Amino acid sequence: MDENRQLTTPAIDLLAPFQRFESSSRLHGRLQRYRNLLRRFWWVIGLMLVLVLGPVYFFTAALPPAYKSRARLWLTGRVNISEGRLYTEELIDYLATQTELLRSSTIQQRALAKLRTYYTNGVPASVFFGSQRRPGPVQKITAFVKGKAGAGSTNAPEESFPFAVKVNESSKSSTLELQAMGSDRGATRDFLNCLIEEYFAFKKETREKAFNQTLAAVNSQAHELRDELKAQQEKLHAFQSSNNVVFLQEQGNSDASYLAYLNKQIAALRTQLQLLERLDPEQWIDVESRRGDANGGEPAEASGHETLAGLAGPQADLFKARQQMQLLKAKREELSRFLRPEHPKIVKLNEEIANQERLMDVCKTEAHRQLGNRRQALDLQLKNLQSAFQEWDGKAIASSRKIADYDKLRLELQRLQAADDRMLSVIQNVAVSKTVDQENVSVLQPASLARPVPRLAINMLGALAVVLVLSFSALYCLALLDDRFASPGELSSCLSEVVLGQIPEIPLKRHAAGQLGMSFLERQRFEFIESFRNIRSALLFMRNGEKRPKTILITSSLPREGKSTVALYLASTMAMANSRLLLVDADMRQPALHKFFEAAPGPGLAEVLSGDFLPAQAVVASNLKNLSLLPAGVARRNPGELVLSSEWTRLLAEFYPQFDYIIIDSPPLLATDDAASLAPSADGVLMIVRSAFTAARMARRGLDVLKQRQAHVLGLVFNRAPASANGYHYYQHYSREYRWQPQTPDPALALVEGLKSASRS
Repeated sequence: MDENRQLTTPAIDLLAPFQRFESSSRLHGRLQRYRNLLRRFWWVIGLMLVLVLGPVYFFTAALPPAYKSRARLWLTGRVNISEGRLYTEELIDYLATQTELLRSSTIQQRALAKLRTYYTNGVPASVFFGSQRRPGPVQKITAFVKGKAGAGSTNAPEESFPFAVKVNESSKSSTLELQAMGSDRGATRDFLNCLIEEYFAFKKETREKAFNQTLAAVNSQAHELRDELKAQQEKLHAFQSSNNVVFLQEQGNSDASYLAYLNKQIAALRTQLQLLERLDPEQWIDVESRRGDANGGEPAEASGHETLAGLAGPQADLFKARQQMQLLKAKREELSRFLRPEHPKIVKLNEEIANQERLMDVCKTEAHRQLGNRRQALDLQLKNLQSAFQEWDGKAIASSRKIADYDKLRLELQRLQAADDRMLSVIQNVAVSKTVDQENVSVLQPASLARPVPRLAINMLGALAVVLVLSFSALYCLALLDDRFASPGELSSCLSEVVLGQIPEIPLKRHAAGQLGMSFLERQRFEFIESFRNIRSALLFMRNGEKRPKTILITSSLPREGKSTVALYLASTMAMANSRLLLVDADMRQPALHKFFEAAPGPGLAEVLSGDFLPAQAVVASNLKNLSLLPAGVARRNPGELVLSSEWTRLLAEFYPQFDYIIIDSPPLLATDDAASLAPSADGVLMIVRSAFTAARMARRGLDVLKQRQAHVLGLVFNRAPASANGYHYYQHYSREYRWQPQTPDPALALVEGLKSASRS
């Protein structure tokens, strides 16, 4: 994995510049496409300018003059006291909320009503704000505001409001910028001052309303709490009057102690009873040896030992009888070793053993009887204790219930008292906070003198921006829908065939009759002729060892792509390289090459294919050395049938040894079938693609036609390429230095050469 990373990372680093160049090329091609569209549809922008800017200009010119006044508010600090913190506003987007509040129609209508009140009383609003008096008569402004105020009342529609208010929130500071625009200079400023004053008044009214509502709600809650507190106090007094609380508490404690004692006695009796039920007389132990331990053990163990101690008499007799019988049996066993069973001593021992066994049975019976009596006594005692426990437990529960009711009443009274105290404190704080008026927003800059607004310039600039946006949007949509090639990069990326060359879009020198020669070609632009030399070199030095094509068919997918011009100048350029070249005009439907050679249209290819003339009789020599022309002629039959005749094959076979290259100018591929029929007989086909004219779908269809006829496509020629798209503008800098000029021979050297030749002869 690490080795792969080490191998792939340098490769990516090496490919990064090429990827950047490729993206730059795509961007350059896209810009060239937009440039072509702008060149073609420039009139759309002009039309939109006329249709948009004209109405905007006349509409703006008809509007009354506008004046703008500015003011600024800022978010100030406030003293952090507990009373002032009772009333708070939403801190999230606080400035945005104040902005919307200033934009609201409620405050603006209030400001307009206040301004109308000022002017109705004949007092300018600027007097109330300490600013200078406005220029202009007061009567004129008063009439303006009176008229506008009547239209701007609450019953009037919003569009009749005489002022436009704009509030901007600063992104890097806690300030608000207010702008008011109206048709009167002084009224606009006064309205902005009234707007600020009404904004603060509205906030103050809102705050007072909130305090009044809060105070009313708190007072209502306080009255309810006092009623509940009074009722709870009466309940507590009534309970204390009917119950002795101290006696209940003492009785509860004594009941609890006595119940604990009864519970202990019941547990001890149950232990004794369980012990008696599980033991037999044979399992009794020595009571005397365990009596000391019973006195220091647990209560249950001590009671068990006491029970066994009460039964110690029968158990002692039984134990002594058993012990005596064991001694007699041991003595009889010892004498049996030496005496016979009939011996008097042994017989006497047997009688004594039998007597001891009868004594043991009597003792055991007596022990069982005493054990049963003891069990019955313990059971009766246990039932008496349980009955007493239930009786005292009921008394304790009743006492505890009364104590719990008393505690509940007392705690509820304490809770209501605390709530009433807190409510009184809240009422006091609200009352104090209502008088402590702290405003978060203050005036940083009062309304300034209203200045004229360049409404015409602003509207015209806005309209111009709209026109530009719409125009470029239209160009972008056209660029998405337009699939015509705009640059060689698009051509090579869209089509699989190689681009052999590109011919710049340059105005050509007009061809004069009979002037097709070296001097005429040299008069053309340097970059134009060099582009054909590049195509010539590409054909002479074919790649991958391919055979050099001798018969070259030049065609295009659509008419007016420049195939005849390319064929003419390519043939002329190859003839200038001392190659014998025949230019065949195979476009018998619209022949054009004979005009460049000042030759008649016939006899030509049509007459040769019809059998009326021999091929050599139809060839026309040109003024350019090594270049000949076979005109198209005048076809009397369909040219599509003529090119399929066997005469075409014989014509090529006859001209093949006479010329180094044969260039055939054919009709467009998608217009007729002539080019598709001629293509298989040629060594290669050059397809012409015109910039900003040939669509990609048409070029693909033309190439598909050639592939169906199994024609050998040599490559593509990008015709009329913009200078900015192919870099031909660099030729303008170097053409003066590298343009070849024929050298004029020196007369002295010519004379010497003449003498040398004469002496040799």
